[in-house]
Parts: sequence; structure tokens; C-alpha cells
Amino acid sequence: MTLSPLFAVHIADGILALPWQVSGFVVLVALIALALIRIDDRAIPRIGVLTAAFFVASQIHIPFGPISVHLLLNGLVGVILRYRSPLAIAVGLVLQALLFGHGGWLSLGVNFQVLALPALAAGWAFPWLAVRVAPFTAGLVIGLATAAVTVLLHVTVLWLGGSSDFRAVAGVSLVAHLPVIAIEGLVVGSACRVLAKAKPEWLSVPRPADS
Repeated sequence: MTLSPLFAVHIADGILALPWQVSGFVVLVALIALALIRIDDRAIPRIGVLTAAFFVASQIHIPFGPISVHLLLNGLVGVILRYRSPLAIAVGLVLQALLFGHGGWLSLGVNFQVLALPALAAGWAFPWLAVRVAPFTAGLVIGLATAAVTVLLHVTVLWLGGSSDFRAVAGVSLVAHLPVIAIEGLVVGSACRVLAKAKPEWLSVPRPADS
């Protein structure tokens, strides 16, 4: 077994126990169904843009010794799409698996949970924070927190749900993703600062007087 399927947030097949794989698909179906409720034509272009950004982010790799990690951008997806963020993440994961072999089909549901649940939390928390601090600061905090929670969920899945003992691998994976957490905060913060001026409606908060 190579190291890359273990260190990437996209967990490959053969790593997780069957109950985890099944529960992952149950959550995937439930969140997709909720995200599709009352969807209209105005939401589709925004979902398409964020799906593309999420997909492209997986191709930006950061070397870490003999392995590499990549950007996540699920925090930005959550901030903009909120409860519809599972749609962008699900499509992005399918495309990544289909075109580049990132992750596995049986572990798709768990990979989805690891990325979608923090994105949903980001979508809930950002409007509350954005009316209290500048857009960059709000995006920075949300980006850092979302990436950190995503990595912790990934590590927890490896620790508790692995078909073998992956505890040591989980610890190294946590360290490997620390640079990603920092970069995610800066990227999401910068994006929120730009959007607050150009497309404040995308952030679902009032246009701030000071960015």
C-alpha cells in the first residue's frame, strides 16, 4: 500500500471498515436530498463556480517530505453556498475520483462527510461572524477553523474506522496538513474581502463599510 491514499484527505478504498463506508453513503444521500430542496435556476451558476474551484483546488499540491497534500476550499464553498454546499462537494469528489483517481468509490461517502460537514458549519457560522468583524478576518477565522475540523475528521476516521491500525499514519497526516490549514485561512479570508466589495450577496451579509 502506498502512502498517498492515506495522507490525502480523499481516503482510498480498502482502508475503511465496511460499517463506515455504509454510514458515509447514508449521510451523503441525506445531505444531497436536503440541498436539492427548492433549488432554483439562480443557484445553479453559483454552485457551478464553487464546484470548479473545489475541483481545481485538489490539483494544487503542497510537498511534505515524501508525500504531498492539497488545498481543500470546502470552507469557501460553505461560506458561499451554505446548505447547498454538499452539491458542489459531491460533484467535485466524483470528478476527482473519476478523472484523477483521488479517493475510492466505496469510501466516497466518508470522504464526502469529512469535507461537507465542516463546510455546512462554515456556512452557518460565517454570517454571524461577518457582521462583527471585517470580511477578511471573518474569512480567515472560518477558513482556518473549517480546514482544521476537516483534517481532524480525516484523522479521526483513519484512527477509528481503519480496516487496519492506522493510528501512526493518522498522526503524521495531521502534521502534514498543518500548512494547508494556514493557507486555507489566507485564501478564504482574501476571497471574502474581494467578494464583500464585488458580490456581497454571495456572502449573505450586508455590505460592510470597512473591509
